[in-house]
Parts: sequence; structure tokens; C-alpha cells
Amino acid sequence: MANDITQLIERNKVWAGEIASKDPSFFDQLSINQRPQFLWIGCSDSRVPPNQITGSLPGEIFTHQNVGNLVQLNDVNCMSAIKFALEELDVTNIVLCGHYGCGAIKAILDKSAEGLLKKWLEPIAHLYQKNKAEFADLSDDLAYKKLAELNVIAQVNSLCRSNSVLDRWANDKKLDIYALIYDVGNGFLKDLGVNISSKADLFEFQRSAYF
Repeated sequence: MANDITQLIERNKVWAGEIASKDPSFFDQLSINQRPQFLWIGCSDSRVPPNQITGSLPGEIFTHQNVGNLVQLNDVNCMSAIKFALEELDVTNIVLCGHYGCGAIKAILDKSAEGLLKKWLEPIAHLYQKNKAEFADLSDDLAYKKLAELNVIAQVNSLCRSNSVLDRWANDKKLDIYALIYDVGNGFLKDLGVNISSKADLFEFQRSAYF
């Protein structure tokens, strides 16, 4: 584990050298343009690096990350990332990925969030209150996992209501949206069974979801 900036820079030199030795033209090509096919919206948790856990190279995934992998329609940062990905990069797939062991989820269930963090996590708190009966007989571990999964599904719903996504579908352009959750304990991604590619799919999805 790197403890200071010097170690990070040295690791970067090793990494760049290994990439260049395998493909001498890699960085020359990468510097010309980026053409990712995926926008990844995930948590800022340091244990969930999108490129690394998917075995992807730089340039393959455009990312937006925040605490709790939230998609709030009034969040200019998130909405700008989505708009740029769809309109400038022409990304055709969006992954909304949460993870088990999420500190944001724990903060809601433990009621430990305060101040600005509590304000930011309000959507998760509201989601929990709306579905509180679902957690009555669950152990703490199962409750954390269930809320993490419900949060991913809720954020997919929010994502699908963004202007950029709706405009994309209105113009009959390809866009598939998926919900995944990452298990920090074993390194595997779990597909939550969501694949939305049109307004019609969104309508069916909303009929069966926890909103």
C-alpha cells in the first residue's frame, strides 16, 4: 500500500513501463482521443476501482463516482458527466454499480451520518424509510446488502429520468442501462437483472421497483 506521493509516482512509472513494453503505441493512440463504450456511475470507495475490477484499460470506461453512487437530478456534476458521455463521447452503455460493505449504506442504517454527509445521503435514507418493512427480519449484514441493492435500483430509476438519457431514447439512439453490485469480499460483480434500453423498458421497470 502506498504511504506517500513518492511511492505513487514510482508505481506509475512501473505501470506505464509495463503497458508500453506490451504495446509501444498504446499511449500514442490513447492521447489522440477517447472512445469508451461504457459510462460507469459508481461509489468513490477506494476498494472499487472500475477499470481494475473489470480488467479494462485506460480509455475503455468513462467514470463518475461519488459517495453512495447517487444520481441526483439536481447534481450538476453528475448530470454534466452523463451529458458529456452521451452527447460528446457517444457512449452506448451505462453501468450503475454499487457495492456491499458501502460506508454510505452503513451510515444510514446506523444513523451515524451528520452534517453535509447526512444531507447528501438523504435519498438513501428516504429509500430505507419507504421500504422499512422489508428489513424487519433481516440481520445487520443482510440489511446492509439489501439496502445497497435497493439503492442501485433506485439510482437507475433516477438516471433514466435525466434529460440526457430521455433525449437519447427520444432520438432513437442506442443506450443500454445496467445495474450491478460489487462484492468487496470476493471481487465479483453481481448482475441485478436490470437492462433498460427504451422508455417502454423504463415503464415496465418502474412498475416492479421499490419507489
